[in-house]
Amino acid sequence: MKTSKSLKILRSYSLLLLLFVFNQNSFAQSDNYWSWNFNTMSMLMAGSVVGGNADASSIYYNPSLITWDEGPSLTFSASLLSIQSYEAENIAGDGIDLDKSIVKIQPRFISFNFKTKNEKLNIEASVLTPVSEDMSYTLQHFDYMDLIERTAGMENYSGYLNYSRKYDDIYIGVGGSYRITERLSVGSSLFVSVKTMKYEYRQIAEAYQDADTVYVDEIPEARYIVESSFEEALNYWDLSLVLKLGAHYRLLNDQIGLGLNFTFPNIPIYGEADVRKSLVRSNVYDNSANQFTTNSVFVEMEEKARTRIKSPFSAAFGMQFSTKSGKSTISLTLEYFHQIDSYALFESDYASGEAPEPWPGWVGSIRLMSYSNSARAVTNFGLGFKQYISPSIQMMGGFRTDFTSGDGDNIRFNQNAFKINQVHFNKYHITVGPELKLRKVRMVTGVQYSFGRNEDILQLVNYSDPMEYNPVSEKSLEGVRQSNSNVAINEISLFLGLTIGSD
Repeated sequence: MKTSKSLKILRSYSLLLLLFVFNQNSFAQSDNYWSWNFNTMSMLMAGSVVGGNADASSIYYNPSLITWDEGPSLTFSASLLSIQSYEAENIAGDGIDLDKSIVKIQPRFISFNFKTKNEKLNIEASVLTPVSEDMSYTLQHFDYMDLIERTAGMENYSGYLNYSRKYDDIYIGVGGSYRITERLSVGSSLFVSVKTMKYEYRQIAEAYQDADTVYVDEIPEARYIVESSFEEALNYWDLSLVLKLGAHYRLLNDQIGLGLNFTFPNIPIYGEADVRKSLVRSNVYDNSANQFTTNSVFVEMEEKARTRIKSPFSAAFGMQFSTKSGKSTISLTLEYFHQIDSYALFESDYASGEAPEPWPGWVGSIRLMSYSNSARAVTNFGLGFKQYISPSIQMMGGFRTDFTSGDGDNIRFNQNAFKINQVHFNKYHITVGPELKLRKVRMVTGVQYSFGRNEDILQLVNYSDPMEYNPVSEKSLEGVRQSNSNVAINEISLFLGLTIGSD
């Protein structure tokens, strides 16, 4: 009867699989899907554990492996400290670079694995954070130039840029696996996903003369300040369910392990977003028309807009090979993430027949307070190894790719709609460290080096070659953005994780 009940549970999850497998229009708010690992054996092996050795993170990487854990056991992350160097060349104009160091602490991971009365069935409960990203910086540029053509003399020019984006996706869930035979196991896990985003972007440019009086064709006028600014802020939270199904098979006297894991698009529960946009243009002169443009102040805010945040379908295949002695193991994991069509994060109730100046005219055809996104399909791979040193020490390491799913080179708009401003780049991760065992306590510790690069991407703004007014783009006090920005990221992470209770 216990076995029959377990099979009924598996059939229920299989029905959910049929419901979700064809839902392919999805996206995540992180464009690097393999940035984070957990402070367990999976961390040391660079996430290459779908085919085996997933340890306490089986519930995430391949829930069918839960049954191979001896259990009961408690696993938690003690610490993970990361020091990151972020460099962006020409990000705000030619020669206007960003060089920032960031210290981060990875959110905690905790997992509890326990056996049931049915020896073929294991259960695991866990709280983990698959994605945690935090980036903020400020740039200030000053210059002294003849920018305002209608006035005689030079002007002080300043360009200010402030960017902040913090995104977290926390999983709270339970998983189980059933050993069908001594070689074959299947499993599934179900998580409540709690996604939160706090995003702010500000760019402000001003030009003015120091004197109280300016001269136009030798005629004195009162001093004035030319100003152009754009600000946006988006905060949201979103709840959904995430289902994973996995299978694992052992062959050749358990020397080879093969694993499959499917992660399905999430099931929405509820979410809300607050959004604010502000745009100001004042005293901007259009020299092509010999007249001032209309002064404009646009401020709009919407609260509690209903969100519909999605995560992508992915399919992972893993293979693991161990020598006959069991002292050496190598592993490979491939994971495919489906492409993302243009999709609305949420739809605002604000609508306008015309765009507030000085937004380009085409923006008037969309909902100005809404956000959307798109992404391309990516396939990442990871390689890992494990080497037996002694009964109490094993050395592990690995390498994994982390390709960006960012779609297109325009980081501000997506098919004439606003999207969250984000610089995309490919990343790569190298890990190495030991697992130490003392009786029923296992400790993993090690180091991870991550690096990412992207070249010739579009600038956020161009303050190095500003124009008072560009009648083509309708932009003020900034130049035409160029695709000559180069981004580089280097990161060193130190981590420690403990497992208590399993042999």
